[in-house]
Amino acid sequence: MNFRINKLACVSAALVASLFSSAVLAQAPTAAQMQMFQSLPADQQQALAKQYGISMPTGGATTESYQTPNVMEPRAALGAENPMQPQVNTKVEEETLARFGLSLFAGSPTTFAPLSDVPVPADYQIGPGDEIVVQLFGKENNTHRLRVSREGVVNFPSLGPVQVAGMNFTEVRESLTQRVKEQMIGVRSDISMGEMRSMQIFVMGDAFKPGAYSVSALTTISQAVYYSGGFSESGALRNVQLKRNGQVIRSLDMYDLLLKGDTQNDVRLQAGDTVFIGTIENTVSIQGEVNREAIYEVKRGETYADLLQMAGGMTANAFGEHVLVKRAAAEGMRDVLTLDLTQGKELAKRVKNGDEIEIVKRSNELKDFVSLEGDVLHAGYVQWKRDTRISDLFTSVDSAFNSTADLTYALVVREINPQRDIRVLQFSLANAILNPASKDNIKLQSRDRVLVFNRFDGNQLNALDEKQETAKTLEEAKAQAIAEQNAQQKAIDGDEQLTTQQAKLIYQGKEVTAEQIAKIKRSTRNVLLAPVLLQLQQQSVYGSPALIAEVVGEVKNPGRYPITDKNTVKDLVVAAGGLTAEAYTLNAELARTVVNANSQRASVNITQLNIGNAVLGDVTENNTIAPRDRLNVLQQPGVKEQNTITLKGEVRFPGTYAVSKGDTLEDLIIRAGGLTEYANPQGAIFTREALRLQEEKLLQDYAADIRKETAKKTFHVDRNMGSMISDPDKTLAFVEEASKSKALGRMVVQLNEVIDGNRSADFMLEDGDFLFVPTYRNTVSVMGEVQVAITYLRDNKLDVDDYINKAGGMKKQADEDRIFVVRADGSVFKPNSGYWFGNQGEDLKAGDTIIVPLDTDYRDALSVWTAATQILYQTGVAVNALK
Repeated sequence: MNFRINKLACVSAALVASLFSSAVLAQAPTAAQMQMFQSLPADQQQALAKQYGISMPTGGATTESYQTPNVMEPRAALGAENPMQPQVNTKVEEETLARFGLSLFAGSPTTFAPLSDVPVPADYQIGPGDEIVVQLFGKENNTHRLRVSREGVVNFPSLGPVQVAGMNFTEVRESLTQRVKEQMIGVRSDISMGEMRSMQIFVMGDAFKPGAYSVSALTTISQAVYYSGGFSESGALRNVQLKRNGQVIRSLDMYDLLLKGDTQNDVRLQAGDTVFIGTIENTVSIQGEVNREAIYEVKRGETYADLLQMAGGMTANAFGEHVLVKRAAAEGMRDVLTLDLTQGKELAKRVKNGDEIEIVKRSNELKDFVSLEGDVLHAGYVQWKRDTRISDLFTSVDSAFNSTADLTYALVVREINPQRDIRVLQFSLANAILNPASKDNIKLQSRDRVLVFNRFDGNQLNALDEKQETAKTLEEAKAQAIAEQNAQQKAIDGDEQLTTQQAKLIYQGKEVTAEQIAKIKRSTRNVLLAPVLLQLQQQSVYGSPALIAEVVGEVKNPGRYPITDKNTVKDLVVAAGGLTAEAYTLNAELARTVVNANSQRASVNITQLNIGNAVLGDVTENNTIAPRDRLNVLQQPGVKEQNTITLKGEVRFPGTYAVSKGDTLEDLIIRAGGLTEYANPQGAIFTREALRLQEEKLLQDYAADIRKETAKKTFHVDRNMGSMISDPDKTLAFVEEASKSKALGRMVVQLNEVIDGNRSADFMLEDGDFLFVPTYRNTVSVMGEVQVAITYLRDNKLDVDDYINKAGGMKKQADEDRIFVVRADGSVFKPNSGYWFGNQGEDLKAGDTIIVPLDTDYRDALSVWTAATQILYQTGVAVNALK
């Protein structure tokens, strides 16, 4: 007996070892192995599980851990299961609506649906094949798995046969618990369900895969449909029947389950039941602004209200007052119906098979509103009501606008006809708010746009985006210094000027950030008026020109502005931001274009008016503005003609002097206290900006000519050796370097004659003139192609040849025929004779410079010998060719 027990234990151990080793290797145990393992006592199961490191359920129960298998796989694409079935264009399928609910049941089922581990309902009826698990604890610890026999009996080892067929699970649990308590003293029990019986059912009709299925006893109608892969393309979701013994027991409308969550008709199946899926009959498609676009099955008598409920209702943007319905008609045509589904009468209408319903999106156009744009704190839309005026839109001047807003000029852009042509009304914001009884407090209409501008000039703001380069020359530094000085002066004079030193905007003493500048740019006159002017220009027709006028000259914001037939000169000046400080108020020009009706020829009439009186409201001067008018506000004569002259050197009071138009050099010298006793008036250096610019232009033109000549001689070489350019790259490099030299703009002046009162030597000064009076130096310099460039004290006994000899004489490359002398005042003269014949020209003076130029035709010995060798070689080649 002991041998048999030990042998059984060894076999069991080997079996369990193989079982758990398989588990370790991630292989699922077979049903036979599980059955053999479960037949062992509970204590032996626990010991073996502990030995092989396998966790067992706690509490002493040995219930089986069920794994819910995957009974459904994703449904294959159409035509994949049947190679003979033609493929469907998937692109077309994506564009068409799908039938509602099909995708929820779509799947590829297996042929067997195993038992489920879902909780067992209390009213579940026990039947043959079910397993009842009885766990005993207390005086006796044991677990019994009791299978219900075909007779509906379970064999309890300690109690004998117990009849359970026809009883529900609750009744069985209470009955077994009571019997254990009464017949087994000191033992308590826990009753649970083990494996449930399986049964065979049939899913027929328009199922995806009709056939017989083995399912759990808890399976319902909807689960059976799911196990069969759902509905075919012709299957009806709203006609699913449960048939038992040939009789229809229950009908299930899947829409009740999907849309309402109603499971009343989704009853459990019994063995041998048939789930029959009917064929689809009536369908209606609905798309557009609904929550669920799809094709829906409809039953006889259902209305548009029912259909909208199926589709989840209309969206918030749906235009329910205009619903398009396409319905089948006679002769293969389709009728078009327009329904108002916001009315109960229309909703009660019945839908018909094949209806195509489209609910469009409601327009984004607003109704009964006024738009606020520009430099306001709260831009956007405001509700419009009757008798709404400008003062109703803003609470106060202090809290409704930004600090940069222009309260003297604003516009109302109004649509005047169904074509949405516009007219513009000009008004004063401050007057409209502070004085509601004034005409500026305009009565608004729906869709009016109120434009509020800031006080900045858009051109000045755009200048901030231009990056300033570092000065590389003395002239650039001088120009930047002048620009910075002007900008600082403007910042002192006004509160909204630009400083170009660091490209920043200073407003009311504070620096405006880049983010604020970007916001300010969106509210300038240039930006806000651009679309208005464009629309006025586009809507103009023959005989009705665009209501646009232009103002130029001394106004803060010159440009083109929209007008009405009642705008005056004063209104146009206010639109431009008012007059500048330099405006000439006594006279302005109003140019008006007049078209002759007969000849269709246009002419311009000029009207002179007192702009100062016009701004004050003088009726005689404040003319009415017409389309195409151009107002020119002149500048005060001489207001910007204050010129500055710089004096340096040997003057008693050097510095920068302001001069008026007509002042001469003699007048300025007298104001500066005259020259000092050390001054050399004959060597005075005088420069003028206009001359400098002219010289720079000449230099650039000359460099361009040399480039062209170099290119020409590079490609077209003639026989003249002098015209050949052997190295054009070096020539061009020299030209480029020479063109970078800056002109001085020096003008020869006879300062000593000017001081002596010679009227012919004196001249009027210009802005930016510069005079430098050097200290007297009695020297003569020699430069150029001499052995040593040197400076000597002037000697009246020496002439040009003598000074050249003192410099070591001329070099071989010197051009002795073109020697010239530059005077200290900038004038030039040439000695009358050459180097070998004595000098009979003008006498040398203090500060003169003798220049010995380079002979451009000179060739050294090596160059001559090289050229001669080439000639001889080419001659030899020619002679040999003749032979």
